[in-house]
Amino acid sequence: MASEIFLITDPNAETETTATHLKATLERVGAAVVLVSAGEADDYAYVDKLKALVPIAHAHDCAVLVDGRPSLVKSTRADGVHMSGGIKALREAIDTLKPDHIVGSGDIGSRHEAMLRGELDIDYLLFGDRAEPGTEERADERDMAQWWAETFEVPSVYRATTGEAEVFDTLGSEFIAYDEADWDKIDVTAGATA
Repeated sequence: MASEIFLITDPNAETETTATHLKATLERVGAAVVLVSAGEADDYAYVDKLKALVPIAHAHDCAVLVDGRPSLVKSTRADGVHMSGGIKALREAIDTLKPDHIVGSGDIGSRHEAMLRGELDIDYLLFGDRAEPGTEERADERDMAQWWAETFEVPSVYRATTGEAEVFDTLGSEFIAYDEADWDKIDVTAGATA
């Protein structure tokens, strides 16, 4: 099974730089989703970034996710929200946005936590966003992503890092997520980074 591409922007990059990079990446490889990382940006700066990126993504049939701020989804014409952190905030996002918008979750520390989130009306679970590359914890996150993809209906997203190309053929996640620093290395023929 080929995995769909899930892009994650660099929260510290200038909007114009990311816009140019996003357009070029979508023209080269396409993607199903782009998560616009908020970082430390206030709502005004973040809304400006979303307003610049949403039209580019939509022109390439790519959904846009707001990072942790469900109140901004409708006003920016984004397609949904990515929630990290607690279950309470995730439930509130679901209550506010579903069924018309995407709601996904990440920052998952255990299989039990994944199952608790998966019981909610969510559209995906993101794994691989907690641990540093090359660590035992990173391998545990990859194993969780594979376990989830093999066991549950809710799609699994695995946040890839450079050098993990060997896992993609067997991982089974419906989506592979790439940080902006790796967008130029995406190899659509291999389903991995070069």
